[in-house]
Formats: sequence, C-alpha cells, structure tokens
Amino acid sequence: MRRAIGRCTRSRCCFEAGAAILFFGTLAQQPALHSDAFQAMQELAALGYRIPSAEQPLRVFPALTGGEFSGRHAGAWRPGSIYLREITQPGFSTSAYLRHELFHEASYRTCKGRLPEWAEEMAAMRFSGELAGREHEPQPDAADLENLISHIRQNSPLDRSDRDLLGRLALHYEWPSAICNPPEMLSRLLGAPFPAAGSGYLLASLISGRILETGGDVATPLPPGSLLKIPYAAALSQANPQILADELAASDTDKLGARRAQFSPERYRLLLSPIKQQSLTLRPPVTDQDWRAYLGERGADGGFALEASLPELALTLRAALLSQPDYFQGLVRNGVTPNSTLAGIDAADKQTFRKLKALAKTGTVSSGGGQPLVGHLMVAWPAEHPVYLAIFRQSGSSGAALAAKAAGLLRDWQRRFPSRYAAVRVHVLSATDPASWQTHSDCPELEAGSARISLCGHFYITSTARGSRSERRINGILHRSPAGGATVLETDAESYADAVLAAEAQHLAGPARDALRAVIVWNGSRGGHRHAETRSVCDTTHCMVFLGEALTGPVRHGHSTDAKLLGLLDELAGDRDWLAFANGGAQRWQRQIPLAELQRLFAEQQIFDIRRERRKDGALYVRMVYADADEALACEVFRNTLKLPSCPDSIQSADNQSWLFQGIGAGHGEGLSIETARELAEAGRSAEHILRDAYAIKTAR
Repeated sequence: MRRAIGRCTRSRCCFEAGAAILFFGTLAQQPALHSDAFQAMQELAALGYRIPSAEQPLRVFPALTGGEFSGRHAGAWRPGSIYLREITQPGFSTSAYLRHELFHEASYRTCKGRLPEWAEEMAAMRFSGELAGREHEPQPDAADLENLISHIRQNSPLDRSDRDLLGRLALHYEWPSAICNPPEMLSRLLGAPFPAAGSGYLLASLISGRILETGGDVATPLPPGSLLKIPYAAALSQANPQILADELAASDTDKLGARRAQFSPERYRLLLSPIKQQSLTLRPPVTDQDWRAYLGERGADGGFALEASLPELALTLRAALLSQPDYFQGLVRNGVTPNSTLAGIDAADKQTFRKLKALAKTGTVSSGGGQPLVGHLMVAWPAEHPVYLAIFRQSGSSGAALAAKAAGLLRDWQRRFPSRYAAVRVHVLSATDPASWQTHSDCPELEAGSARISLCGHFYITSTARGSRSERRINGILHRSPAGGATVLETDAESYADAVLAAEAQHLAGPARDALRAVIVWNGSRGGHRHAETRSVCDTTHCMVFLGEALTGPVRHGHSTDAKLLGLLDELAGDRDWLAFANGGAQRWQRQIPLAELQRLFAEQQIFDIRRERRKDGALYVRMVYADADEALACEVFRNTLKLPSCPDSIQSADNQSWLFQGIGAGHGEGLSIETARELAEAGRSAEHILRDAYAIKTAR
C-alpha cells in the first residue's frame, strides 16, 4: 500500500490514503484520521479481508447531521461510501467510528452478506476499539436478550439498546479466527433471521380446516405481512364488499386503516385466537403505527407483534373467509385490476387463477431497506363457495413472486382435488331426540348467519341417547335448519369418508378400501338421497352410517380419494343419482312367506304374481301383479318391506298359499359388496376393476 498523498480535485479538497480511500471536505484536513484509516486498512488486510483499492476506492464524506449524538447515527455506511460525523462528546472517538465503518466495508467486499447483521455489528465493535473501558460490564441475562433476539429474528433495525447488548456480548465471547464466521455459541444463543426458515406450502379444506397436503417448512412461526388484512377486513362492519375487495387486492394499507370506525377489536382478537405467538391483540390499537401493525406491518419498535405457522395462519384465514364471505368475493379480481398485487404476474399463471375462480391475497415482509424477507400468498377457491384454502410462503421473495410456483401446484390440485367432490352435508343424529344430545367446542366459536364456526375446525357431540355413542368429534361447520330445527354438518369429503369407513368397514384395506371410499365420497357429495329441507344426506343412510370420529382408538387421517375413481363413478352412474351397496357375503338364504302376509304388508286384497326384473340401466325391480293393476317396485324397497337379507335372486310360488324367496349374502343385491370387493382385492384386482364389477350396466335378463 502506498503512503498517503494529498491533492485537490475540482476545487474540492480531498486526501488519498494510498489512492484507496478518498477523504472529502473537512475530513481531508485531518492527518491523524488519515493515519488511523491507513493503519486500519493494514490490519484488515492482515486478517484476510479484501480492502479498498485504487481501482475500487472508498470515499469518506463528512456527515451533515445535527442533534444529540448516538451510536446509531455517528455515521453511515453504504457500499463504497462512508458518511462520518465528527465526534465532539466525551467517551466517543471519531477514529473508532471510522474503523467501525471501515470494517463494514471490508466485510461487504469479503463476506458478501454471509455474516448476519448482528454478528457483523459485533465484529465491527471489536475491531474499532470502541469497547475499550467497558470490560467490567456484566454479561446480559435472558431477560435482557429477549427483545434483541426478537429483533434479530424479524430483521428489525438494531436500535441503541440492541447495540449496547451486542457490545456487552462481544466482551464475553471469543471471536473465531476465520473471517465471515460468527462465534458458534452466539449463533445458537441469538438465532438467525427468519428468512432461514425457507419455503413451504399448505393445502387445507376451507370447510373443516383439515390439512390435505403440505410441503417444505410449515411449522416455523413467521410474520404473515399483509395477509393480516384478511382478518382485519372480517372484523369490519357494514363495509361495501366491492370497494373493500379492491382495497384488499391492492393491499392498500392507508385506505384500510381509514376504516377504524368500522373495526371491531374484539372480533379481530377472536379471529386471531388460533395463533399462539402474538401480542398484537393484547390491547386495542391507539397510534397510527398500532393500526399499521394490525394490518401486518412493523410496529413502533420495528418488529412484528405476531408470527404464525402455516397451520395456525390457515385456521385464522379460514375463520375470516367463512365469517364474512361477501367481503372477499372481489378478490377474484386480483391480477385483473391494474393496481392489484398480482397484476404483473405471467399471463399463463393468471389464466390458472381465473380457471380456478380463485380468491387471492399476497403478503410481503420487507427489511428496513425495502428488500423482501418473506412472501406469503393465500388462494381460496372456487370464488362462489370456496372449499379449498392454500397458503404459500418463500423466504427472500415477495408474495406476488410466489404466483408461478403456486400456479403449478394449483393445476395439480385442481386435478387431484376436484371441488365438486369436496364437501358433504350430513344431517347429524337424524334419528335421535334432539333433547338427548348437544354440541360444543374446546376453542372459540363465531356465528355467521345460521352457521356455527369453530376456530379450530371441530366440534364435539355429547349424547345421552340409548344406543348412541356418548361422545364423538366432528369436523366442519354446523348449520341449524330453520325448518324442523335439524342440525346439519357441512364437512369435507375426506373426513366424511374416514368416519363412514370407521363405522362400516374399519378393517377393509387396499384397493377394496379405495373403491369403497370413492363410492362414499361420490354419494356424499353428489348423490341424490337427501332431505328436501336441508339438502343433506342422512347420517344413518344404509352402508353410509356417519358417527363422526371416536375420541379413542385409531384415527385414519391423511388419506385422500383418487379423483380418477370419482371420474369413473361419474361414468358408471349414468342416470343414477345414488350408488347402492350390497353388503355381500356368499351364504345362501331363503324365506317362505304366506300369501296372506304378503297381501297384508303390501295392503292388497289379492296378489296374482311376483317376478324379478332387471332393466336396461342395470337397476333391479320386482313386478307385483294385482287384481286390477300391477306395479314395479325397486328391489331395495321390496326387500326392506319383507325384511329380506338382500334383493332375492329367485322368486317362486311355493303353492297357492305362499311364496319362496332365495338369495345370496346381505344388502341391496346390487352395487358394491364389501365382501366381493375384499375377495377381488385379494385376487389382485384394482379399485377400478372392483367398481366396474359393482356398477357396470349389465344386460337385462
């Protein structure tokens, strides 16, 4: 390194330290400072840092600041430039702060951002010599470090208190000899900024909150940014839905914050109750910064008062979307309106969102310098009655930048989780006296019209009725029907299938279980046997008994129905609006019933003939011939009237006084037989083969 030389350029006095550091203004007239800079450069080079050079010099300017001095604004560093304030107060040294900023420049050139901000600040303090005379200060305790650790995790600007604590820590920990590496013990103590959490995604049923699929890191609590505008909006009263949705799509903090008179802190607090790591709702917002924090921005201390895992965030967003559905319909325009946050995404990705009729909202957490730290993207679909909720997040990204990754997953989910099979409405305890049972939840609830919504997604039913399960858990939304007071559970199809399988075929496995599951989901979501006033299936439908989830015993979660099998059932169903079951079995049976008993059961004075028929669509009927008319009864109606085990294979007149009915197994006599399905699966047949065997239209006979 060459010796320092002085010169003046364009009438501005400057001083060159080996042509590598250029001092400007009054700083050019301070040779002691130049010498200190030269010495610091030599020390940094000896440690292995890259230092300024003639080709890439560093410029040092006097800082034009006034007011009381603090360590935070003694000077400022930007890559290639230092703005240095001359220190005149006792206990502070301009030379020490120049060394401090020189270290930042050397670290920038050498470590390329690998050193965490807190570690670089501590290293700069150690190098500068500013800690001299503080050796007697005690090491900070856990209480002292709580705010510092929070600020580090949230990438908040380090304040004066933080820097003081870092200085005290620097006095008590050895620094590694290798550059660009903080002490390992300090790294464990203080942690890393939250972008290290990486990316993750979650798909859930909006109806029940059941998680259907996850990927990456979903457990780390992180600030959700502007996704908090969703529960904020749900806590508003008497808002214009279209205007509100446009404000949400544009993530307009100012306009949303101006709705303070419509805001209910109590409802907002309720919606955020699934999120454990938060202090946001401990007191109502007062200052402008408080209101901005409620909308997902940093608080007055530069940090975030709420951090949520993706499952916690999903429950909060679910409750918000369900409680005020009209408020969020307009989010389907995010990406369409010019000022919306998704307006700039790729056209193909926009098409994916439009095809899904998706409601979309972004959230981005940024550093003090405006760099994105964590991006979130919420998608719910279809817009007219959302049944699915997806959340994506990525470190170092904005929420809008997640659209491309999200679009790929959304296309896959659209194929594997068709929305037309996503929901089931079931009339719970339909055959039980309403006075003998009640529902409750172990978490907060809210009401939206006739709907009861549990913030954790589930309810418990406690029953005292004889023969009824004393307690069970059900997932979803409870609706009270105004006609007859029926209680209807709206649940996701997978939870419904789990419960029916547990009641009807707990030990069925493999392709046989897959086939039965598909039929249960098809009937539950699309089948036509429903109560006229509630549009719900009965919880005691034959072979589809729904008892909810037992509180003890194995729980079968995480399974999903093969969408290809559901499509096959659409094909096989034809004109049928219900896919029947045959309990099956290979045991033959016969019943001989007197003619007089038959005439009594069917309320006919004379029965001349009874014969079995199969129509072209495969449906089984029994033809009854009377004295002056005849009628065709569905075989299921006929066998239920006579209490036969299954639809008879053979109907014969035994004599003039009785009829003989013979059959095999138990059940409807058509449709899916559990026993047959098990036998076919054991023989190596696929679920598709089992369904075709059960429901393919057979030749009339």
